[in-house]
Amino acid sequence: MKLVDYCHNSKVPLIPYMAEAFNTSIWPKLILLSTALIFNTSVMSEQNSDEPTIINNDLEKSRSSQKKSSVEQNLQGTPITITGVEDAVLQNIAAHLEISDNKVPLSVLGFPRSNEYILRKTRQALQALGYYEPELSLSGDHQSWTLNIDPGNKLSWKQISIKITPEDQVSTELKQLLNQSSIKTGATVNHGEYQNLKRNLASTANQSGFLDAEFITSKLIVLPNFTGANIEWELQLGERYKVKDVQFTDSDLSPEVLQKYLRVHEGDYYSTNALVKTQQQLNRSEYFSSVNVEQTIDHSKKEVSIVIDTRLKEKYQFKSTLGYGTDSGGKIGVEWQDRLVNDAGHRYTISADASKIDRGVDFIYHIPLSTVGSFWLNRASYRIEDEKIATSKISTLESRWIIKQNDFWFHQFSLVLATEEVSKNESIENYLEYLVPSWQVDYYSTEEPFSAEKGFHWQSILRLSNETISDPDLPFIQWEQKLKWVHAFNDEWRFLSRTNIGFTDMDEELFISNMPTNYRFFAGGDTSVRGYRYQSLAPLDSNGELIGGQYLLTQTAEVDWQFAKSWRWAWFVDAGDAFNESSNKKLKRSVGTGVRWVTPVGSIRVDLAKALDLKKEWRWHITIGPDL
Repeated sequence: MKLVDYCHNSKVPLIPYMAEAFNTSIWPKLILLSTALIFNTSVMSEQNSDEPTIINNDLEKSRSSQKKSSVEQNLQGTPITITGVEDAVLQNIAAHLEISDNKVPLSVLGFPRSNEYILRKTRQALQALGYYEPELSLSGDHQSWTLNIDPGNKLSWKQISIKITPEDQVSTELKQLLNQSSIKTGATVNHGEYQNLKRNLASTANQSGFLDAEFITSKLIVLPNFTGANIEWELQLGERYKVKDVQFTDSDLSPEVLQKYLRVHEGDYYSTNALVKTQQQLNRSEYFSSVNVEQTIDHSKKEVSIVIDTRLKEKYQFKSTLGYGTDSGGKIGVEWQDRLVNDAGHRYTISADASKIDRGVDFIYHIPLSTVGSFWLNRASYRIEDEKIATSKISTLESRWIIKQNDFWFHQFSLVLATEEVSKNESIENYLEYLVPSWQVDYYSTEEPFSAEKGFHWQSILRLSNETISDPDLPFIQWEQKLKWVHAFNDEWRFLSRTNIGFTDMDEELFISNMPTNYRFFAGGDTSVRGYRYQSLAPLDSNGELIGGQYLLTQTAEVDWQFAKSWRWAWFVDAGDAFNESSNKKLKRSVGTGVRWVTPVGSIRVDLAKALDLKKEWRWHITIGPDL
């Protein structure tokens, strides 16, 4: 009888039979044992072949789904629930355990983390925030964990000893760091603050020229029974390094021009901040396409040699421009610039542009002065302006001095000599000649007004003329005040305010007939009272023609909300008007809403405004520029 037949017919399990048949060698036993398991499975299946087989598909699917879900879950990590702590403490524990989606990730080898790992990392996270006596309870298996925490009492600083030697070399910046630090006697121990202060002290010392500064003592001492903690530091500054020399690579600019951009000179103490400011000044000069600062440190002589590698921009530049504004409509223009006329840094620009309200050509010659950010500009222009008040052909010669007093204060002194031919308004003289000196002052509360999220910008302009330097007689004094203010309530909400006040001391009849159109006040438009057409708010003459106002008052109140990165939504109220002594002084009002896209060159604003004193539809306004 064959072995298989015997097993099948007798319905006897094969394992005992095979064990008796082979007892002389382990290898045959193992081989036959494996074979027997396979055959035995087949035999048992045949034994029940006559009985109906019932399969619960839903149950099998459920089990399969559970197994699949469990596998996927295990591959992602082990779920964990943490109780007893919240906010910063909970976040720090999650960071130490690298928790993502409430799961502790697997180890590098793909295994669940051990209980010891979870508890150790949790204690480290708690100690970092001053909890040195926590009670931890971890329950569950490797499928899920529950971590119960009683953090206990916070550890506080008892004694703080921070020495910086030599004491007479301690800079103002180092003193400010210590005074402003949150690490003080009685404060809660925080390892992050501890490390940040230590790192900032060393970094500030290096930036101030102490390139060999090091902590010769650095101790955080936890007192017995966790009654407190002490700090013992000693930062040894060492000798302060000096600048050996400062050199520029070959440049077409004269040494005198380059030197004025330097904030660090031979013999000065080395300063990283001074080098950064030097690089920023050179980048902003508009002469260079790139500026790189290289330094060589001589530790034996305690000196630093500095080489500034500059690359000039292309000498000539031609560009064309396309633009659109709801006040001016479409606009096209071309511009030619010589960026470097000579080694003194002079440059000039020739441009031409046209829109529906004006067109013209300009020539501007730009001479840098001895102070960075200060210039002498000379301009010649011819423009045709089709304004609401009249059509004017204006020829202008202007000389303007722009003086940068510091990073916040700017002054402009200007002298304008112009002739103006006026048509389409019978109330104004047909031909005007005038010489108008002016003084403008600007104050910015921030060094970076283009990117400022808060602060204010105040501008004051004083203009004057008299009968001896103008024809016809033009005796006037004009004063204009502008204020922009931005206040941030938090990271999302801001309040913006704009105020513009203008005053002209001049006889009203002379003003109507002799005042140049450029010096008359109007309201309405994109940057004034939105909801009204550009320059549509002003007094009218007896023929119903706009003549402009001696006085101006406009006010804007706006609230905006950041709903996404680089995007804000705004709601605003505008009011204002231009008027004369004899005209109606009731302010016109409008309301509206709009969206802002924040870019490096300012916000692009699209507004929809409704004039409350008109029965017309809502009006669109599109502008671009900084908030200040």
